[in-house]
Amino acid sequence: MKKICFALIISVALLLCGCGDDKAKKQNISESDIINLQMGMPDNLNPLKAQKQSVRDAMLLCYEPLFEVDEKIEISGVLAEDCKISDDSFSAVIKLKDSVLWHDGKKFTSGDVCYTIDYLKNNPDSPYAFCVEYIESVTAIDSLMLRLKLSRPYAQIAHSLYFPIIPAHIENIDKKIVGTGPYIYKNYIEASSLELAGNENWHGGEVKTKKIKCSVVRDNIASATAFNTGIIDAVTKDYFDLSNNVIKSNMRSVRFPSSKFEFMVFNHNSPLLKSSALRVAISLALNRAEIVEDAYGSNAVAANVPIHPESEIASALTSTEYNLNNALEMFFLEGYSKNEKTGLLQNSRGEKLKFTIKVNEENSQRVKCAELIKQQLLKAGIEVRIVTLSFEEYQKAIESGQFEAYIGGVKSANIYDFEYLLSKNGTLNTFGYDSKYMELSLSAIANAPSVDSLENALMNFDEVYTREQPICTIAYLSDVLITNDKVMGKLLPRLNSPYANIKNWSVK
Repeated sequence: MKKICFALIISVALLLCGCGDDKAKKQNISESDIINLQMGMPDNLNPLKAQKQSVRDAMLLCYEPLFEVDEKIEISGVLAEDCKISDDSFSAVIKLKDSVLWHDGKKFTSGDVCYTIDYLKNNPDSPYAFCVEYIESVTAIDSLMLRLKLSRPYAQIAHSLYFPIIPAHIENIDKKIVGTGPYIYKNYIEASSLELAGNENWHGGEVKTKKIKCSVVRDNIASATAFNTGIIDAVTKDYFDLSNNVIKSNMRSVRFPSSKFEFMVFNHNSPLLKSSALRVAISLALNRAEIVEDAYGSNAVAANVPIHPESEIASALTSTEYNLNNALEMFFLEGYSKNEKTGLLQNSRGEKLKFTIKVNEENSQRVKCAELIKQQLLKAGIEVRIVTLSFEEYQKAIESGQFEAYIGGVKSANIYDFEYLLSKNGTLNTFGYDSKYMELSLSAIANAPSVDSLENALMNFDEVYTREQPICTIAYLSDVLITNDKVMGKLLPRLNSPYANIKNWSVK
């Protein structure tokens, strides 16, 4: 048995492409003082170019955004103190924190923010490019203030300013890490590991965890193996498949919000599904709590509307919960009754209430979701057929509008922006939804300049959405952070930042 365990550890070490242990010993770095993370193979060290989420997570230890989304799904400043929106919502003035230094000792200024925004506007392939979609131009007012000119009224612009800010004075940012964050660059061994050390001059205060090593892991299987054998100390569920791995007693885990939104889309060009009353009735017949439990393994939060269920405003919403009796009553009012022999709903002409759901066969959670929807709607008397397609076929069907319904999902760029999906001209609206009431509601959200006005706009959106049911919201997926028992301290991950408070962790 000892030989087998030893062989396993050796094989994991090979999968990690080497962990730089000899170098750590030469520097007298105690492994017990280091928190070990993982990341994929980086193409470069530019935080705005990294395509792999695990690399972006590692870069956020060194680089910081203007704003972040906190545990209440609200905006809080990181490098920015404030964001004031103009009366017409066509511009914003951002005030930066003073006395913030780059890792090389140079002062952080508004020029760096202007440089970063212009960089993103000129690099559409960046995973953060969509964050500056509505920024027409940016100018520095002084060293600590800048003005954003927007291409449209958009009072919620601060919710999009969560991308890392890079320094204007560093030319080789692809190869050199110089940020403002709690960790500074110490060493990078290509295809092996990135070593970081606590930033003693960090504007956020003391950094308790002094050293971090991010080992390069080839794939998710290697990542899970490395975590199970103690080679890495923390991992997210994206790299530790909870359907194939168990959270053991010597591990800690915490669920935290994500912006990944799951839904079923109705085709409004369908003779059947263009009826808002029928869409509402179908929604009422769905038990989302059961779907979340069985399809997503509880790593999601059921939602009836696209407003994030973990935001404070969600508790005040009036959207209707699962109610099969109310659904059956609505079907009856729309002219459908159950056939005594088949138990299926049909109209006066004997036509069944039925439709087809298309789903990507490669996404097992969504396939399971579709199957549960089929079972639940059958109880209501609706006949559902599921068609599973390859990703290419599925994507083609969605883009061309060749579907009655489909199960889909998206990672929203701005947690309170639903225009991409529900506006007539939304980039993902390939299902023919067009409502003047929804357009007014979406515009009110975009233009709400204060917290109170945003809450009122969201309440109105909730009413319109519940009445028209343009799509069927299912859930917001949750992320999960898992650590071994070596890691001490509270785990406080945040949306877009799983290691948000790693600076306050300690190790046994």
